[in-house]
Amino acid sequence: MRYLNIVLMIVFLAALITFCVNNTQEFTLTILGYRLMMPLQLWILMAAFFVAGMAPIIVLEIPSQASRFLRMRAMRSEVRELEKALARTSGSAGKPGKEVSEKP
Repeated sequence: MRYLNIVLMIVFLAALITFCVNNTQEFTLTILGYRLMMPLQLWILMAAFFVAGMAPIIVLEIPSQASRFLRMRAMRSEVRELEKALARTSGSAGKPGKEVSEKP
């Protein structure tokens, strides 16, 4: 199902890009009394609004992802230290969690 989602997303994006690039009609953007002086094609306006919409999301997610990364790195180092301590306290030469069977 995941692969089907990926294929459908690629097809949708290809159709959207094809539509936007082939649409050569120029638009003049007017909003709240402001007017864009030079006419632009629709695909340029769509790309600009996409980037403008994604910028705040990315800016807000960077600190949370950075703190998550630092917490995970600290936890990994703590797990490594605990594994080393466990290996020192146990007298086995094998890997932790591996059972050793004796042959009669």
